[in-house]
Amino acid sequence: MRNLENSFLNTENKESKVKITLDDIEDEISFWKPSIVCYVLGVNPPLHILDGFVHRIWQGKVDRVKVLSYGIFIIRFHSIEDRDQVLNGGFIFFNRRPVVMRPWDPNESFKKDDMKSVPIWIQLEELELKYWGQKSLFKIVGQMGKPIMVDNVTKERERLNFPRVLIEVQMDQDLPAFLEFENEFGSITSVGIKYEWKPISCSHCSGIGHAATDCKKKMGGQQQWIIKKDNRKMPQVDEEGFTKVHSRKNTATREQGTTETNGVIMKNSFQGLEEDEIIENAVENMPTEIVKTGEGGAPSLSNG
Repeated sequence: MRNLENSFLNTENKESKVKITLDDIEDEISFWKPSIVCYVLGVNPPLHILDGFVHRIWQGKVDRVKVLSYGIFIIRFHSIEDRDQVLNGGFIFFNRRPVVMRPWDPNESFKKDDMKSVPIWIQLEELELKYWGQKSLFKIVGQMGKPIMVDNVTKERERLNFPRVLIEVQMDQDLPAFLEFENEFGSITSVGIKYEWKPISCSHCSGIGHAATDCKKKMGGQQQWIIKKDNRKMPQVDEEGFTKVHSRKNTATREQGTTETNGVIMKNSFQGLEEDEIIENAVENMPTEIVKTGEGGAPSLSNG
């Protein structure tokens, strides 16, 4: 009897469950369809910083920028055409770090550890000018990865300090400090490599862009309370018991942002806003780099 009663209860529970159909989620899927999901490799910028960045590089195309999870953003465009134009427009770099972008898929989960390869900019140090042609550069850097392009300054021969090449490398490969090649006379020549950013991973926090020796979380340690020495001067009391009051009008160590008018001290309560303004100004002045990989472009940092 007990088993029979339990079977009836299980049947009732199964029949009473709510089922979500495609018709129920159709409107939400249609709304987010012209969107991409992205993150900046090696750094987690605040929402307002990334929002200002994408509105600056894709003017008139972005509808909204929201946070999906820590460090992962969803960017909705005004149309699917705008979204596809951005995805096919080439590689995007945020402060020299590549931006990983994919079209939003309602049936997939977007994670940071899906990346297998990544494009990075490298500079070849003390390379003779005769090897600065694209054919020579691609042969030299092709030993460590897939050459994509040289920058416009190198291509147009406007700066002769060093050639700059965009190359695609694997996330887990060793990045050499120099490369060797055989020159036209049969001699072995070496050239130094300077990386503008390395896709190294941290063994301590699993982050990307820094080694375990430079990990801030590892060096943070445990916080301790330290009692500071009291350097305040004791008030002076005269023979009649009155305390002397010293004027702060000419004090050289007055707090910054504080003014005194007719003996009344006035402090600027908006002093704390200066840091945010500095960050926003830095983003506004950040060099925007949209690297087009040829006619029609290529999907920006897709998986593998």
